[in-house]
Amino acid sequence: MRKVLVSLAAAAAVTAIGAGQAMAAAPATLPKGFLLDEAKVDGPHRPWEHMKLTDSLSKPLEVNPCDRRTARDGRSASRTFTYVAETVYRSEQVVVYPSEQAAKAAKAAMKSVRADLARCGTGGRGPNRHAYTWKSTDVGDEALRIGGFFFENRSRSVIVRKGSAVAVYVRTGMVTKSLPLSQFRPLIKDARTMAAKLCDLPGVCA
Repeated sequence: MRKVLVSLAAAAAVTAIGAGQAMAAAPATLPKGFLLDEAKVDGPHRPWEHMKLTDSLSKPLEVNPCDRRTARDGRSASRTFTYVAETVYRSEQVVVYPSEQAAKAAKAAMKSVRADLARCGTGGRGPNRHAYTWKSTDVGDEALRIGGFFFENRSRSVIVRKGSAVAVYVRTGMVTKSLPLSQFRPLIKDARTMAAKLCDLPGVCA
């Protein structure tokens, strides 16, 4: 009888371990409505307002100074909201990397953004010229605030990493090259809110 009980206990332990491993290996997903602006896609909007939501894993990060066409960075989940109205552009993006790789892939994504800003931060001529400036920002585990300067427009961006996930917020609008915090306050607020939400996803902040 004791042998039977021991065998049953051992079998239960193996089953629990297997279930735990399966849970750990399960790919991260983004629940419906997870993005801060996601509900706006189905809400009322004017004829000249265009909104889109995509879960494409190959969509590049919204901070993309080198104009990469696709992303191949091993992400396990991604969602991007974009809003376009005449000269106005804004977006929100969340990318989750496999938790079994800890935060290595997310850290690599941030490192790649810094490298792209350094390599492609200035360029073009005439109406195609552009320039970017950036500074570290106190949000999440690491973050940048970025100003984009173009011929007819400017953009403000905040990209933040929290654990094994990255979130990006972009808005067109006035920004100066010194990148004062006052010009980024709404984006930093959203980035900070999302950084906290990301820890609700299994494995992201483990």
